[in-house]
Amino acid sequence: MDDIQQRQEAIRLYLAKEKAAAIAHRFNKSRKWLYHWISRYKNNPQGNWWEEQSRAPHTPCASVDAAMEQNILLIRTELMQEKMAQIGAISIQYEMQRRAMPVAPVWTINRVIAKHGLNKPLEQKMPGKAYPETFWHTHQMDLVGPRYIKGDGMFYSINLIDITTHTCYVKAVRTKSSVGIVAALAAFWQIYGMPDALQMDNELAFRGSNRYPRSFGSIVRFALSQGVTPIFIPVKEPWRNGIIEKFNDTYQKRFLRAYTFENLNDLSVQEKAFITFHNSHHRYSSQQHKTPDEMQALALKPICYKGNIHLPNMDGKVHIPLRGGCVYYIRYIRSDLKLRLPNECFILHERFKYSYVVAEVNIENHCLNIRQNYEIVQTFPYTITAIDW
Repeated sequence: MDDIQQRQEAIRLYLAKEKAAAIAHRFNKSRKWLYHWISRYKNNPQGNWWEEQSRAPHTPCASVDAAMEQNILLIRTELMQEKMAQIGAISIQYEMQRRAMPVAPVWTINRVIAKHGLNKPLEQKMPGKAYPETFWHTHQMDLVGPRYIKGDGMFYSINLIDITTHTCYVKAVRTKSSVGIVAALAAFWQIYGMPDALQMDNELAFRGSNRYPRSFGSIVRFALSQGVTPIFIPVKEPWRNGIIEKFNDTYQKRFLRAYTFENLNDLSVQEKAFITFHNSHHRYSSQQHKTPDEMQALALKPICYKGNIHLPNMDGKVHIPLRGGCVYYIRYIRSDLKLRLPNECFILHERFKYSYVVAEVNIENHCLNIRQNYEIVQTFPYTITAIDW
């Protein structure tokens, strides 16, 4: 039974004094549907009341005069180019009146604006500050966590990525101990080679100690001992480590949420498969849709770490001396002109207000060099505390 036959049969049953609820139930329709067709039948019982009626508007929308439409568009465009002007329909009306033009109603102006797509919000581009570029071949590092395994407890993940090839490495650890972080770095560098620089945020585990901020911790010392320059990004600007932050999202979605782990050992076994799969299958548009392994094959053979500090039996037994090299802090200088380093600050020249600078701690010369545009523009004495970690 098609729709028309259902309507005709429903009215026949209604005229036969059957209850409305029973008729609606019989055709699996609502009572509103039934009363609609009863009303149509009563208005025209001799006509074709069962047929659908056109739902088009009875009165077509009046078209806007072409000249008025052009005036609205012209004024709107001019107002949008004026940074301090209001650009709404009321402002356009005032401008039309000022120019002795016929004033269009508000709804007409809004309709013309929407028709031509001028009602979309303008993109607000904030004026950017020049951010210093440091090294070409850089590894980014981040500490993810704490995360939890049901029935086993919390853990952290040390995540590393080569920003040139997107080659990744992850290592789950129970605590933020610098021993585990150094071991993860050494394992990564033994397989994939060492970079020019290691970039990280200002996590205490990476820096070393708040009590002795100038002594530097094991991570900084290990990097310097291998000729790798540590770089600390600006405080509260995680997007400066954007590649590792994006990878952290992949790690969370494609690994931690995708599998269930019995304990930390089980996770450590499965993370090796994740590393292998990512480096051999994940493709990045920034490198012509090549995988990290394909990019590694095209690159020059890297210099790999050849020590044994990452071996399990070396935990806590290796002390790394602080002999030389430079540590970099990238900082944004605000109106107070303070360069803020861990637990201390330095006052810079007025010309550095609202700009980024690179603070270079020179270990051998015991000085703090302030760089901007690759030039040393200010220097402070900076005595290195000789604490043996």
